[in-house]
Amino acid sequence: MNELIRRALMLPPQASSVAHRIDVLHYTVIGAAFAVCFLVFALIGYFLIRFRDHEGRKPPRYKLPHLVEVVLASVTLAAFLAWWFVGFTQFEDIRTPPSNAIRIYTVAKQWMWQFVYPSGMAAEDELRVPVGQPIELLGTSRDVIHSFYVPAFRLKEDVLPGRITTLWFTAEEPGTYQILCAEYCGAGHSRMRGRVIAMQPTDYATWVQGHTSGDLASTGEHLAAQYGCLRCHTVDGTPHLGPSWKDLYGSTVPLDGGGRVIADDAYLTESMMDPTVKLVAGYPPLMPSYLGRLSGPEAAAIVEYIRSLRSTPGE
Repeated sequence: MNELIRRALMLPPQASSVAHRIDVLHYTVIGAAFAVCFLVFALIGYFLIRFRDHEGRKPPRYKLPHLVEVVLASVTLAAFLAWWFVGFTQFEDIRTPPSNAIRIYTVAKQWMWQFVYPSGMAAEDELRVPVGQPIELLGTSRDVIHSFYVPAFRLKEDVLPGRITTLWFTAEEPGTYQILCAEYCGAGHSRMRGRVIAMQPTDYATWVQGHTSGDLASTGEHLAAQYGCLRCHTVDGTPHLGPSWKDLYGSTVPLDGGGRVIADDAYLTESMMDPTVKLVAGYPPLMPSYLGRLSGPEAAAIVEYIRSLRSTPGE
């Protein structure tokens, strides 16, 4: 039945671990809408015939009992709340990647997709992943808003300049799946395509070994020194002109003027691009903006280096 409905609606194959559940909700909402429309039109037809105007006779007037009104309103509300609960559960699931997910950075720019792997290797318009292994995508944009969309996975996420957004998936079957940009981003929007290549784990491991170009965190350490980050930030916990990077990732950071923020990928990326937006309490606004100076892969590497400086890397 699932395959029959999928083909009837002309949907692509369900190629990710969440695609089937998303489609079931889709089918339910569409089915309910069709059922309600059929009922409404059937009642309209019945009323047109049953209460048609006759010369010299006024059509009867009926008043619906309050109990029926309450029941109908309650059923409608319950259906919408049930759909909301299922949809929110799915939304929360795709925003909470498993702890064993492979982290891959996604950088969008007019008009291409670039992917940076944990090994430090970068690829354009082609994302290779192992089947059955959760993949966490951390996306950002070099220019305007783009939207990473894989129809076969039933997943879509906007990628924004100067920020990090996250999405995760598990490919269930080997194959090649289309990547589209679902946000109009300029004259070349329709050409901004890529592909996800889902491979058997052994084939993926062989491919990674043949394309390893170093560790991403090590690349980030080199870039941090190259761009002068380590002149203000220490890596051993010692306070300096800026907050120490030691155990910074994942910690709660107090902000100047009140408030706190979690030092995650999004915050660290934002702090590189616009450091005065969320200034850390107790530190002067000395850091320049690296917007336009750091490429997406370079920012990803520095974030990965900061992440590697945790005392408990597994957290």
